[in-house]
Amino acid sequence: MYDDLPTQYQIGYLTIQPNIVLAPMVGVTDSIFRRMILSLGGCGLVCSEMTNASAVSPRARSRHRQLDYLPEERPIAMQLSGNEPDLVAAAARVVEALGADILDLNCGCPSPKVTGGGHGSALLRDLPKMEQLLKAVCNAVQIPVTLKFRAGWDETSLNYLDTAKMAEQAGIAALTLHPRTRAQGYGGVADWRRVAEVKRAVNIPVIGSGDVRDAADALRRLRESAADGVMIGRAAMHNPWIFRQIAQLRAGMQPMVVTPGDKYEFLMRYLEMCCDDLPERLALNKLKQIIGQFGIELPGAAALRSAIHHSSGVVEARDHLERFFAQYVEAAVTG
Repeated sequence: MYDDLPTQYQIGYLTIQPNIVLAPMVGVTDSIFRRMILSLGGCGLVCSEMTNASAVSPRARSRHRQLDYLPEERPIAMQLSGNEPDLVAAAARVVEALGADILDLNCGCPSPKVTGGGHGSALLRDLPKMEQLLKAVCNAVQIPVTLKFRAGWDETSLNYLDTAKMAEQAGIAALTLHPRTRAQGYGGVADWRRVAEVKRAVNIPVIGSGDVRDAADALRRLRESAADGVMIGRAAMHNPWIFRQIAQLRAGMQPMVVTPGDKYEFLMRYLEMCCDDLPERLALNKLKQIIGQFGIELPGAAALRSAIHHSSGVVEARDHLERFFAQYVEAAVTG
């Protein structure tokens, strides 16, 4: 049923296989989360959190860990944002020296905090400036440079085809289109017909992103758009097994049903890894963040989330998880 779908694509000298990739998400896709996703299988490429180009100096990196990674995460893309060509080009050289396999440029983030500084999707309102930025970065590094962007600022200024063609001419190696406008944010519908249009308009790989909620969604989007790959963001927070499920469905298997035991093991392992890598306060904050999006989907889940959010320490949070999931794990064993 899915034999006709592409399973890989090429970015410069890199083969991305499978062609299902993890989206960059600020505050989420740190090294811990990326390693968790990769350990579950089915993901062909991971990306760092979006990092402001002004925050890549050694002094700035001493205050954050957005560009930290381990060898087992390769291939890895590191994403930068910015609107000053020389500054972003200099940051790109730093990222290349850090060992990134791919440099990704963000021209799609809709956050007012980002666009207010002229970064992210704000550049969709000034394509000549975006072109200067893309050329400067492509000329600054040897690794492939990719672009993530949106369909336009709003419905009256849809310029995704112009953006895609310009980016290809500037030297961009691959494109990821989130086919919403900046004005939509994450509301409304992601129109994947726009992804198909971009695919027909350029000769470099095109990856689609947005509204992929499950394995069937991903493969349907891949077929309908003729895209080279699919990028998954928020759905991976809700269901980290989605990449494995896509691989299973593609292979003609019934996608795994995620059990309460699977969810318990994931959350406990995630917390353990956070505690290994971070101070207790930050580890607890990471758990609090992910628990809000994670698809527990069991009776009492809302109370569990509340209990985690009100926990004062890791031990207390771990106790809440153990007590909540014990009833389901024991029932599965005895049942």
